[in-house]
Amino acid sequence: MTIKNLSVFFPLFNEEGNVQSTVDKAVSVLEKMKIDYEIILVNDGSKDKTAEVVDEIVRKNSKIRAIHHPKNLGYGEALKSGFYNAKYDTIVYTDGDGQFDFSELDKFLEKLPDNDLLIGYRIKRRDPFFRILFKQGWNLSLLAFFRLTLKDVDCGFKMIKRSVLEKIPHLESTRGAMINAELAIKAKKAGFRIGQVGVNHYPRLSGKPTGASLKVIVKSYLDLVKLWWELKEEKKYFISILAVLALAAFFRLYRIDQYMIFLGDEGRDAQIVKEMVDIHHFPLIGPPTSVGNIYLGPFYYYLMYLPMAIFNLSPVAASAMVAVFGVLTVALIYYLGKIFFGRKAGLISAFLYAISPVTIAYSNFSWNPNPLPFFALLFFLGFVKVHRSGNFNWLVLTGAGVAASLQMHYLSLILIPVAGILWVHEILFRKYFKKPIKNLISGTFLAVLVFLMIMSPLFIFDLRHDFLNFKAITHLLSTGTVAGNIFANLAKIPGLFSYNLVGRYITGENFYLQIIVSLLIILCLVRGFIKRAKDKILDWPTMALGMWLLVGLLGVSFYAGDIYDHYLNFLNPVPFLLLGSIAGVSFAKKWKWLINGGLLVLIIALAFVNLQKNPQLNTPQNQLRRTQDVAKYIIGRSDGDFNFALIAKSNYDPAYSFYLDIYGKKAKKLPFEKTKQLFVVCEDQFCDPTHNAKYEVAAFGWSKIDWMNEYKGVKIYRLIANPSGKP
Repeated sequence: MTIKNLSVFFPLFNEEGNVQSTVDKAVSVLEKMKIDYEIILVNDGSKDKTAEVVDEIVRKNSKIRAIHHPKNLGYGEALKSGFYNAKYDTIVYTDGDGQFDFSELDKFLEKLPDNDLLIGYRIKRRDPFFRILFKQGWNLSLLAFFRLTLKDVDCGFKMIKRSVLEKIPHLESTRGAMINAELAIKAKKAGFRIGQVGVNHYPRLSGKPTGASLKVIVKSYLDLVKLWWELKEEKKYFISILAVLALAAFFRLYRIDQYMIFLGDEGRDAQIVKEMVDIHHFPLIGPPTSVGNIYLGPFYYYLMYLPMAIFNLSPVAASAMVAVFGVLTVALIYYLGKIFFGRKAGLISAFLYAISPVTIAYSNFSWNPNPLPFFALLFFLGFVKVHRSGNFNWLVLTGAGVAASLQMHYLSLILIPVAGILWVHEILFRKYFKKPIKNLISGTFLAVLVFLMIMSPLFIFDLRHDFLNFKAITHLLSTGTVAGNIFANLAKIPGLFSYNLVGRYITGENFYLQIIVSLLIILCLVRGFIKRAKDKILDWPTMALGMWLLVGLLGVSFYAGDIYDHYLNFLNPVPFLLLGSIAGVSFAKKWKWLINGGLLVLIIALAFVNLQKNPQLNTPQNQLRRTQDVAKYIIGRSDGDFNFALIAKSNYDPAYSFYLDIYGKKAKKLPFEKTKQLFVVCEDQFCDPTHNAKYEVAAFGWSKIDWMNEYKGVKIYRLIANPSGKP
């Protein structure tokens, strides 16, 4: 691009050995361009002879002028002096240390017609390792706070149009890292086009670099947070969602060691993770399902591995991990609600999910179905990103989400037809409206590949064991467990929706609120489809959520057994999002106050009934502490090695076995390691351990009770051999 004039400036601090050569190179380039130009030398209170050298340069060339700061004000102030004192429409600057080649100005001019701000990026950075490390961390911070995806925002070679500086808010930062970020952030927020140019970076020939001290870095991050807060829109919503997330965390993490469930399933999982940590045995299968003798995948065990390994095999760590996933689910619901229907809608959905007694109850103990809602939302987020960007590479999230969900509960299989429907719809939608389709084949292939990779341990297990799982699934589908009468199943859907999903999860089983909320969600769905049919406007969020809901309920209706709350974990975020969507609907002004008032009353009523049933109001059962204490008691009363058995209608022995092992007295396994004593823990009201049909008792042989004590709410028996069978 040919320009008529150009303002050039160089920020300088203790650059007496570099400034002359830097200016000479710039003048040589500018003279060849045959344009009007100016060079501004900004001396930021240098302590060496930079000021004298600058004044001498200015004296010899009328196109060069100087700005002297009486003291060192910082790199940011030096840049602002250059920006706001430049007189031409295009401004360029490079650092005055000579580490950039000013002749590469042509690269910037080539891209100037299509951009308002051009930021260089160092092709190969010639800086100390610490500065490069700080740059990577800084770029990640800008991505997290501002979604700024620039390769090298701090590169000291930039070109900018004066119009950008005139329209964006005045730059305020004084530090180097922050002034560059502030310029890019404010330009992006104002809608200006930002481009990037690769430039060479050379070693410094004289002087020492500044700006990477720990003090400067800390202050830069403080400035970053300050700027983020200043530019943050709708601060009240941000504070509100922080409060909701804090509330969700409190309900899920408060006294988690006392409220968490720790029974047979949890003990079994802890034992498996202990083997993973101790002997590095990583299983190819997960826990068995409650019906059909089907094994889930081991993904949940792999999730448990890190927190339990870090926290000395504590089951509390695994429960806390589940609680964190619960809080992340609340955050993801807010995010989706916000981008779909607005901040208020997202906040309402997240708040109701955060206080739901059922979601709380399934978020404060370690069990494989409990993190499922997060991964189900991850599956849906992939399609959200595809729809908003047209880039099918985002389906990698969908593939990962489905694979993870499927390994937490087999009813997540229903997500696969949902994914297929949304995939086909997205392609048809884009072709019909002539919207771009990016990476359809590669994105779909990548999603399938990620799905297969995450599921691969289960596939390997089946290959090794004569397709045991596949045969079990086939058998399950051919029996009465899965009912195939579609008309009978359709009749079950209203009850599944209104009671199992809305009543249990949202309305605290309050009948009147259950009817109201169910009708409101149905009205939201009907409104979305009418809008599509009548106005030819696709309400994609409502359509996609509705499809997820309808296919999900239809799939669950084929299950012939009782429907427990966790069976719907793959589906439970949907009604919360649809209910919150009411806040995003535009109503006529005369009706707006009435609708908003009614919605507020409904939220207060829902909060009231849900908080009344909050699990935190119940007395903690302290199952973990009881298990630990009983294990210690048995060890203390044992006389050498022992066998162990648990008699309980709703529990089995791995929880106790885990802690016996942890405390160094692992129970011997019958029948191969029979000892002279069998400890029996009885959790039932009535027990007759010597005549109990439990395998461990029978395998011990004829026995009699040596002693019995009640301890921590259970009966503990010590049985010894009684070959004669006489009392």
